[in-house]
Amino acid sequence: MIPLALLLLFVYNFIRPMKGKVSSLQDTQDSIDMDDEEDEDDKESEKKGFIERIYMVQDIVSTVQNILEEIASFGERIKNTFNWMVPFLSLLACLILAVTTVILYFIPLRYIILIWGINKFTKKLRNPYAIDNNELLDFLSRVPSDVQKVQYTELKLCSSHSPLRKKRSAL
Repeated sequence: MIPLALLLLFVYNFIRPMKGKVSSLQDTQDSIDMDDEEDEDDKESEKKGFIERIYMVQDIVSTVQNILEEIASFGERIKNTFNWMVPFLSLLACLILAVTTVILYFIPLRYIILIWGINKFTKKLRNPYAIDNNELLDFLSRVPSDVQKVQYTELKLCSSHSPLRKKRSAL
């Protein structure tokens, strides 16, 4: 029933009229204040240690930010798949979900798991030089995230800067 429910979600988003959605990005900044009151000899060694700690915290914050950006991009790609942003890929997902629903209706899940396990464990024996890949992640990598949608939208030409207007005004 899970593939059928996902298929119904696709159909609902296809039938529902598209309304303009505005997404706002909010930037937050955190600051850290530290006070040091020690001897001057200790201050030099502490400054070096403090600077090293700042660099270490910057690296950690950068890594965490990149990981959160990837997770958000993954979620946006799933949302854009269900919202028909790329109709071919959404239609392909609907077709796969419909076929999966029919297969799960007629073939018991026990047999499907058995066939999947046999395939997984004999894959290296059948083709030892094959490259492993994840089809679901490959599929989602082709769907644009919200940031990519904004970056790749076509720019509209302003009518005052068109070449025909410049020629007419020069005459």
